[in-house]
Amino acid sequence: MGNRKANSQYRWFVALTMFVATMATAVALIAPSPVIGEISKELGVSLGEATGATMLPFTLMVAISCIIGGAVIDRIGVPQVYAGSLILIMICEFLTLLIGNNIVALIILRALEGIGTGPIMGAVATIAAQWFPVKERSIVTGIQGMAMGLGIAVGFVVGPAIYQVTSSWQMSMAGVSIFCIISLILTFIVMFGPKPPISDNTCSTFGDVDVNSSDFKLALKQPATWLNILLIFLCSWSMQAFNDLTPAYIAIDSPVGVGLGPLEAGKMMMIYQLAYIIGSVLSGVVAIKIFKGRSKFVIFSGFIFTALFSCSIQFSAVFTNTLLFQGSLILVGLFMSMINPQVLAFVANNYPNHITGKVGGLTQGLGMFGGTPGVIVGALALHTTGQYSVSINIVAAVAIIGVVLSLWLNPPKLFVGK
Repeated sequence: MGNRKANSQYRWFVALTMFVATMATAVALIAPSPVIGEISKELGVSLGEATGATMLPFTLMVAISCIIGGAVIDRIGVPQVYAGSLILIMICEFLTLLIGNNIVALIILRALEGIGTGPIMGAVATIAAQWFPVKERSIVTGIQGMAMGLGIAVGFVVGPAIYQVTSSWQMSMAGVSIFCIISLILTFIVMFGPKPPISDNTCSTFGDVDVNSSDFKLALKQPATWLNILLIFLCSWSMQAFNDLTPAYIAIDSPVGVGLGPLEAGKMMMIYQLAYIIGSVLSGVVAIKIFKGRSKFVIFSGFIFTALFSCSIQFSAVFTNTLLFQGSLILVGLFMSMINPQVLAFVANNYPNHITGKVGGLTQGLGMFGGTPGVIVGALALHTTGQYSVSINIVAAVAIIGVVLSLWLNPPKLFVGK
């Protein structure tokens, strides 16, 4: 425990490194989204095919590598995995400049970027368990949520801004590599800095033998464990589909889209992402102050308002009124952002301390697969109909399913008192 006290301040530098690295991956994820229309034209494919090529490989490989990356982290450590992941993403971003309009090469590079992103996303439970006391772990998960929101917000603006100057969608994707360079520098500082403190009641995300390994096996038999995974799956579906489709919907000319152009779409989505960041921070306050620590009601509220306000942006009465349009985007971001942190907070508050890392990592890793069908179904609906309304309605329908399922989320009685 003395080691923990000695490194009590340094752990926040580790959290900062996690924040910047997560932000870099989020920028890489979303940078092509506001310029999907331009990518579609230059590649000679439909909007749905362009969306699928840029987003599907990334989100699919994030989910897979998130789970596998946890085991690698246990073997070689978080900083080493961070460094390898960031270098991979950075190389792929640079190589985008060399592929021209080759859609196959684009798909491969986006898949490799996803492989680099997954371990960074999945490391949060390990970082929390190795560096932070139990009472601060929910703060760490919130920090990562904030970083994801800020990274997407920056990507919505930086990507179109680079395109505006260069008229090159390849340059808009390569230019964001600066964020990987910054986070790589921080990662090397952590790599050669103090080692994480050792605690008897913490474990990393995957593979460690904890104080009572049977508790993790029991956790896998609890309905709440799998319901948590399903809730993050639905949240990932809604969030990924909304983030991927909405920028192009705002930018593309009427009657397919709203017709505001890529730069204005980036600004609108920046507002949405700022609301997402605020919601991530407020989720814990709302849970404690309003719902007395009961996460299920925050999750319920998050899903129901996500469904309502995401559906509203397809109506002309909303998107022709700047105030209503921005208000709807703000409310989607505010409430959608509360879901994921509160599912992880539910894990932290209702499972034994020595397995929260494993359960939380499993929940996030498997739940992130929801982003893949979110992209596939949304892109397929767009490709089939040529309109965004069906894709938007699917996002709302998925959120409604989350509303219903959240009502069944109750703490596993087996672990009460542990």
